[in-house]
Amino acid sequence: MKMRNLIFCVAFLLGGCVWAQTPKWAKKAHQSIFSIIAFDAENKILRSGNGFFINEEGEAVSDYKLFKGAYRAIVLTSSGKEFPVDCILGVDELYDVIHFDVEVGKEKISALSLASAPLNTGSSVWLLPYSSQKEAVCRRGVIKEVVPAAQDYYYYTLELPVTEKMLSCPVTNDDGEVIGLLQSPADGVLEETSYAVDVNYAASLSIKPLTANSSALRAIGIRKALPATVEEALVYLYMRQSNNNEEYFSLLNDFIKTYPQSVEGYMRRASYYVGSFKDAAHLQLAEQDMEKALALSKKKDEVYYHYCRLVYQHMTDTTSIEYKDWGIDKALEWVGRAIEVDSLPLYLQVQAELYFAKREYALSYAAYQVVNQSNMATASTYFSAACALELSGGDKMQVLALTDSAVHCYAQPYPLEAAPYIWERGKANVGVGNYRQAVQDYNEYHELVNGKVNALFYYHRAVAALAGRLNQLALDDIERAVELEPENVDFLAEKASVNARFGRYDIAIETCKRAVSLAPQYADCYRIMGVCYGQKGETDDALHFLQKAKELGDDTVDELIVKYRK
Repeated sequence: MKMRNLIFCVAFLLGGCVWAQTPKWAKKAHQSIFSIIAFDAENKILRSGNGFFINEEGEAVSDYKLFKGAYRAIVLTSSGKEFPVDCILGVDELYDVIHFDVEVGKEKISALSLASAPLNTGSSVWLLPYSSQKEAVCRRGVIKEVVPAAQDYYYYTLELPVTEKMLSCPVTNDDGEVIGLLQSPADGVLEETSYAVDVNYAASLSIKPLTANSSALRAIGIRKALPATVEEALVYLYMRQSNNNEEYFSLLNDFIKTYPQSVEGYMRRASYYVGSFKDAAHLQLAEQDMEKALALSKKKDEVYYHYCRLVYQHMTDTTSIEYKDWGIDKALEWVGRAIEVDSLPLYLQVQAELYFAKREYALSYAAYQVVNQSNMATASTYFSAACALELSGGDKMQVLALTDSAVHCYAQPYPLEAAPYIWERGKANVGVGNYRQAVQDYNEYHELVNGKVNALFYYHRAVAALAGRLNQLALDDIERAVELEPENVDFLAEKASVNARFGRYDIAIETCKRAVSLAPQYADCYRIMGVCYGQKGETDDALHFLQKAKELGDDTVDELIVKYRK
């Protein structure tokens, strides 16, 4: 009998796997442990397990597997109180840990203190299982091995037999400070040896912008917390805005609730309202958010500019309703206010676009030219300035110079992106009489697009080639244009004109007849036929077709009619 008692005492002193006398701090610590029930998308129980609070605000930790596939979860404390899981704060599927927040409201809860330093091999530990009984029961063990894990944290191997019901419960030091979260072994077989992951690692888990869309987080349907800083949260919002609207809208509201002084949150929600809804009620909500942003902002120009973009977006959306004075003048007013604060090239470019849309081309040109003197000048702004200048009746040589500047935004050999601007430079060269230079531009365009051109290309090059006395190219190109679009009467008329110019009157006449069969009111073709018949000495036919052209409004034939009547 004495020998049996001696063996029991030795086992106890060595920290063997036996139930030990409950420490004084255990009763209070026991109140921090809870049971978790997770539910699936159909609100059916998915699985249950354990967890514990790590601060009095409701932050808690448990194992990740418990939450995988869950759309809702609740915790049941040892005193029988029930609280919903509010959001996921961070996960690590590899170490099977999850950090989450429980919605405890104003309820005062108990939480375990985290150990400030890791334990060494041979140190004694305590396991605190979840229990709904009033009396807290603890199990004592010894640390068998400590290995580094997850950067500056640790993974513990314990001489401590456990059961499945004890998984995810806290492992503490002798002072009741939690050091780890009890985990299932890799093979799932529970033996005399057990394992715990550093609780400080679990508590450190948070959502980061670049990991927010991880498969581990996507596998959980419960709401996810925003990153810990406003800068990271903004990046997170940006990365999630392509997801479904309902989820993104929920994130926007969470952001504004979490960071109510951030101007960006209100502006982004206003953009969401304008982009996702077409009714007056949501446009009014957008206005309210923008007014809130203006009230909070120290850089008013940024908010004015955003307001301008919202109005412009609404104005150009053909599916939107009319709303107050949200039109082009209102957009110009907002960007004008932004420019009054800071005349950034970005603001001036938008102002130029708005003036162009309003057909105030001279004002548009002036604004674009300011942009073109800045580091924001691009091929697009040079070309837009050229278009505005041309439409305002400006100097054609200056139009050519601007299109040339657009082309020279690219280094030679020119990339494919330069092709549209080379094409436009060709048209500008035609406008100032540089026909052969225009043909060179068209040739370079043709090479850049690997010959993938349409009938319009051949038509324009034919016109330039004819004016530049490149006769064979003109004939070949207009023939090719007609082959590609045989019922285009403009191309047919040009083919007739080119052939008439070279004395090929019969071809010109037949081409015109084909054109007027498609467009009987096409006066140019009647005039060309009249000239061709006149050149052939067939004056009656010449007068017939010239008179027809005159009846259709072509006053240029008067002298020809007089000529052939003599």
